[in-house]
Amino acid sequence: MSEIPIDKLAEKIGDKIDDVIRGVKIATFNGVVRDTRVDTGRLRGNWQISNTTPITREIERLDPTGEEVQSEIASTVKPDTVDYLTNNLPYAAYWEERDGMISRNAARVERNIQEKIDESN
Repeated sequence: MSEIPIDKLAEKIGDKIDDVIRGVKIATFNGVVRDTRVDTGRLRGNWQISNTTPITREIERLDPTGEEVQSEIASTVKPDTVDYLTNNLPYAAYWEERDGMISRNAARVERNIQEKIDESN
């Protein structure tokens, strides 16, 4: 991954930085949701978004398309907080390790940043 010079980035996007930060978070989290395998939709539906503190419980949501989760992400993510995307199903860690849902999307962060910067110009 190449480095993005923060001073040049800030100069280029100026006061649109909040939009870029929020957009990168949403794109990355939505990528994780989309990359989550679907059988019943329970694994995908158990992704939960929160600010400042991760959620530690499971929920009984079935969301095979991921639309509910992605809508929740869009309405919850803020540019100026630490946002957590958590999945507390006991088998989520197994599928993450096997499928690399998070690591695959972490590798996309730089591309997501560049796309959001380009969109903001």
